[in-house]
Amino acid sequence: MTDSGADLEALAEFYETHELTEDEIMAAEPAEPLPAESVMITTSLRLPKPVMDEVRRRAQARGIKPTVIMREWIEAAVADQEAVVPLSVITAAVAEYQHRRAS
Repeated sequence: MTDSGADLEALAEFYETHELTEDEIMAAEPAEPLPAESVMITTSLRLPKPVMDEVRRRAQARGIKPTVIMREWIEAAVADQEAVVPLSVITAAVAEYQHRRAS
């Protein structure tokens, strides 16, 4: 996977110093559309502060961002009974279970 931030910077730098002719613009072809399952949608979610604090704590314990752990939880909650559960979700559930048993 490429670093999209670096790709965008390189693209921006190129177009700051180059111009396309009308012929080049007219000859351009659109890129292939992305498969729907690879498109990420941004949404806003309001959570009580104590809940978000706990999300952050759990994410930090796993060394991931809070949005990653929330996405895992949501995907697991809406998954088909036949769907494969990501290993990271299973690992997190085991770690949480062990933590609760130890407390």
